[in-house]
Amino acid sequence: MRLSLIVLIGIVFFLYSCNGQHTKNVDIGVLMPLSTDVATLGVPAKNGISLAIKEYNNFKNNNDPNVDLLIEDTKAQPSFGVSAINKLITVNSVKVIIGPLTSTVTLSVTPIAEENKVVLLSPGSSAPKLTTAGDYIFRNELSDLNGGKAQALLAYDTLGFRKMAVVYINTDYGSGIYDVFRDEFEKKPGKILYSEAFKPGNTDFRTTINKIINSKIDAVFLVGIDEMINFIQQSYELGLNVPIFTTPIFENKKYLDKLGDLANGILYVYYGTFNPTSTDSLLTNFIDKYSKQFNSEPTYYSALGYDAANIILTALKMGDFNVENIKQNLYKIKNYRGITGNTSFDKNGDVNKPVILKTVRNNQFVSY
Repeated sequence: MRLSLIVLIGIVFFLYSCNGQHTKNVDIGVLMPLSTDVATLGVPAKNGISLAIKEYNNFKNNNDPNVDLLIEDTKAQPSFGVSAINKLITVNSVKVIIGPLTSTVTLSVTPIAEENKVVLLSPGSSAPKLTTAGDYIFRNELSDLNGGKAQALLAYDTLGFRKMAVVYINTDYGSGIYDVFRDEFEKKPGKILYSEAFKPGNTDFRTTINKIINSKIDAVFLVGIDEMINFIQQSYELGLNVPIFTTPIFENKKYLDKLGDLANGILYVYYGTFNPTSTDSLLTNFIDKYSKQFNSEPTYYSALGYDAANIILTALKMGDFNVENIKQNLYKIKNYRGITGNTSFDKNGDVNKPVILKTVRNNQFVSY
């Protein structure tokens, strides 16, 4: 009798302990540019992440843990990113982080994440260098090794460009996609007749544009963030009368508002399948929920952030919410159906997504 009572007490204690561990909150770090000009990308991505976590917490099983977000502003600057990740790891003891969004900041923090065995899932970093950044480094954005190649093929084969100028931001993102684009375009064989890198935040492109006007090109490949607004406006003012071809970053309502009719005819590529005009219930439900929650339409980065958070939640559920299992479970995820398409991670933590050609017509983002 005494032995049976001891066994019963032991079982009760075991079940209580397991239940206690299972209901303990899980902290997820978030590194996003929430101030400076790059906030136009970071805030929508953060909103997408927050929406996914809110949905999980509202509809989770009673015994499943709450998930809390610990959000830090990187300001799109490596020094702030390094300080932020050190705080999340040493003070908050997080084991998984969504972000950073920009390639340069991501590359600055990956050694810290790798050394501390902290999983990093970036929803926006596309620099080719991230492929070899470490075993704990993942992204659900397409690498420019694939995106830049596809963009070059679309420029040559679909759009018929043979001679181009390239103007790109002097960051890991800009130089990474330029290198891939140049190599693939010249293999076709196209010609890059003029190229120039500019500093982040540059506002005056008039000298550059005048040089391009004299170079007799078919089109300009433009890689930047908010700097693209000034380049396009000044190109119109100076009479640069060739197509401008750019990246997925351009699909941002802010650019339509700032450029007005000047946005019409801009060409750009898009990674993945997120389409704000889709009738797919998965996408329409997301757009409806996001719009009601934040009183604005979701962007490309909203969708990537939403998918990144749900992918992390999927990995957590696969490992019974043991944060130590997140890395191995991310590698096991196959064809996760998200807003931006199906996601599977290869051995480098990279994904493969379709690249499509889009444009602006009647002040709307549409398929080409």
